[in-house]
Amino acid sequence: MKQTQVAIIGGGLAGLSAAKEFEKHNIDYLLIEKEETVGGKQKTSHINGYQCDHGFQILLTAYPEVIKQLNIKKLIPHYFNKGAKLWNQNSFKTISDPLKKPSHLPYLLCNPLLSWNDYWKLFKLKLSLKNQTSADIFASTNTTTKDLFTRLGFSENCQTYFLKPFFRGVYLDNELITSSRLCLFYWKCFLEGNALIPQNGISAIPKQLESHLNPNNILKNTTITNIDKTIITTDTDIRIKADFICCATDYQTASTLYNFPNKHYQCVTNYYYQTDTPPTHNRYLYLDGSKGPINNFHNVTAINKHASPKGNYLFSITSIPNKTTTKHYEKNILNQLKTYFGDQINKWNLVTHFHIPQALPHQSISHGVLNTHYNTQNIYFCGDWTIQGSIQGALYSGRKTATQIIDRIQPS
Repeated sequence: MKQTQVAIIGGGLAGLSAAKEFEKHNIDYLLIEKEETVGGKQKTSHINGYQCDHGFQILLTAYPEVIKQLNIKKLIPHYFNKGAKLWNQNSFKTISDPLKKPSHLPYLLCNPLLSWNDYWKLFKLKLSLKNQTSADIFASTNTTTKDLFTRLGFSENCQTYFLKPFFRGVYLDNELITSSRLCLFYWKCFLEGNALIPQNGISAIPKQLESHLNPNNILKNTTITNIDKTIITTDTDIRIKADFICCATDYQTASTLYNFPNKHYQCVTNYYYQTDTPPTHNRYLYLDGSKGPINNFHNVTAINKHASPKGNYLFSITSIPNKTTTKHYEKNILNQLKTYFGDQINKWNLVTHFHIPQALPHQSISHGVLNTHYNTQNIYFCGDWTIQGSIQGALYSGRKTATQIIDRIQPS
């Protein structure tokens, strides 16, 4: 039987973040991961030279935990343009920050989708968020994101064409009943930082975290079959006795291991298409607030030329379905693409698609602090479901949970 001070269950961002903290404090740990690679939901598949992240995956440089835990430069970042392209039933219109690009101001003021009053309200909110800390935001009144947009006084056009599809893509929540606190927190991060794709895909993030760990402390391809207090049995007949367990799995796995009640999750479906004649060459995110199946898309290759073979372009299409997708559903995706770009879509080829039924937890309320409700004397839980469904949430939960355990092992 192996013995360790801390057994970490799950090698996603939360588990890796916890392990990094244990490594730093010379705590004996063993990380158990059922897959052959670490990373959890941060996965990248390489298919015939195309680099396809699982789901709509971006990294925000202003996330506090990203600043603490990651080396952005070593990820070799490729950035989205600030702003977005908005579909208005017959063409895409650009929205951007005139303070960042003053030359865009005359065009923006003539944009039929947003009024001058909308731009003024966006500017006032930007100033307000600049002067608020994260603690201020999470102490504010909690309502839904949908109600927040109305309370702030944005026009129906601004909400329909810009705000709603943008934040649907962030939350994977079609009804926008996600906490207004999260909305303001993410809004602040988008304003103060940049959105990027690592050159080697989103899986470069867990790989960077893993590089800080002792490989002898990681068990891959190992599934836990039973947990009796702090004794773990695996499918490889390895038994582990730990002083503490740090359960860093997704909620569904944690609920199976510890008999928790069911929790509602948001799903997403992501399609990747190849073409050698791209209709767009820019680095903007494209948003569609209509009733069609596409919420947003972008030209991956325009942002990161390493994501596809030379002379070919990869497009990522994000849909937020209410149920499992079918082949008929993909026809609806293609029909909507034809609305944008015409019959040239007939020459596009599907590279792959991913349906992720449990992409993000339901987040109607957010407190900005870890949910420790399920913790016991020797078992601690972390993961994005314990605070917020994001890279920030996963990294923060792992680090803070590790700190709590370290304080038990090495009291001041």
